[in-house]
Amino acid sequence: MDDSKLRAVGRLQQVEEKMRDRLGQQLDTMRQRQQNMQEQLEQLADLKSHSGQSARSVPALNSALLMNLNRVDQMLQKMLSHHEQEEALMEAECHSVQKVLEHKHARVKGLEQALERWRTRKNYEKARKEQKLVEDMINARCRKRDP
Repeated sequence: MDDSKLRAVGRLQQVEEKMRDRLGQQLDTMRQRQQNMQEQLEQLADLKSHSGQSARSVPALNSALLMNLNRVDQMLQKMLSHHEQEEALMEAECHSVQKVLEHKHARVKGLEQALERWRTRKNYEKARKEQKLVEDMINARCRKRDP
C-alpha cells in the first residue's frame, strides 16, 4: 500500500470530518431557531386566546371596539398562520440537514474503516517483507556453511 494513498485518504477523512462537524453545528443552530419559532407560536396562540377572552369580559361593546378587536384577531390569525408555515419549513429544513448529516457521518465512518484496513494491510505486507528478508539472510548463511 502506497504511503501517498494513505495520506490522501487520511486528509480526505479529515476534510469530511470538518464538513460533518460544521453541518452538525448548522443543524444545532437550525434546531434552536425552530425551537424559538415554536415558542413564538405558543405565545401568539396565547395572545390570541387572551384577546378573545378580554373582548368577552368588556360589559358594553361598541362598534369601534368590535372592529378593533376583529382587526386584532385577524392580524393575530395571519401571524399565527405565517409562523406555522415558517415553523413547518424550518422543520423540513432540519430534517433535510439531518439526512445529509447522517450521510456525511456514514461517509466518515467508511473512510475510517477503509483507512484502517489499508493500514493493517500495509503493516502486514511490511512484516511479511521483513520476515522474508530475515529468512533469506538465514538461508544465505546456511548455504555459506554448507559447501
